[in-house]
Amino acid sequence: MRAMLIFAALCVAASGAAKADPRDDALSAMLRCSALADRNARLGCFDATIARAPGAMDQAASVRAAAPVQTAPAAYAANVPPPAAPVAPRNRPSGVFDGLLGSGGPARGPQTSVAQFGGESIANGGARAYPVAIAGDTIDQISARVIAYDFANGYVTVSLDNGQVWRQTPGANALGHLSRPPLSYTAVISRNGPYGGYGLKLSGVAQLIGVRRIR
Repeated sequence: MRAMLIFAALCVAASGAAKADPRDDALSAMLRCSALADRNARLGCFDATIARAPGAMDQAASVRAAAPVQTAPAAYAANVPPPAAPVAPRNRPSGVFDGLLGSGGPARGPQTSVAQFGGESIANGGARAYPVAIAGDTIDQISARVIAYDFANGYVTVSLDNGQVWRQTPGANALGHLSRPPLSYTAVISRNGPYGGYGLKLSGVAQLIGVRRIR
């Protein structure tokens, strides 16, 4: 009889060895029973413990069933950072530039010389330009002497001694007039102009004039 009870205790122990749960409590109770010196008391203790064993096993099974299980793919996904946001190409304007330059902006190649600077607007007669720097640009501004200027509806057009002609961007604040002869002005043209154009700064004139190249 004692051998059978010990065998039952070992079965309970084997089924719950991986993790402490109610079956461990039943095993501990059986081990305590085996330590009793009185035979009748020991057998009575074993009988009571064996009677509780099925309930302990059912309780342990319920605990395991209720425990949430995280599969390997979910655990992996929790540690994977979100994909990086796409980076807009440097040579495509967006937002307010779309309205000024047209969707996507006029195409142009890198500008690496004075002759190329601002030249993308010549073909469209100064209707659109793309002053925003792109990969490959090695020139960001030019300077030259003004050899002639004229006005149309208050908007200035300047001719430079390098052969280029630049016209004030429509929609900008009209310059109105110049008080000195053309050769007394030096022009610096850079990429930071307003109204979708390049910026023209004439010596002695405070206003930064938005311009596009027409020749």
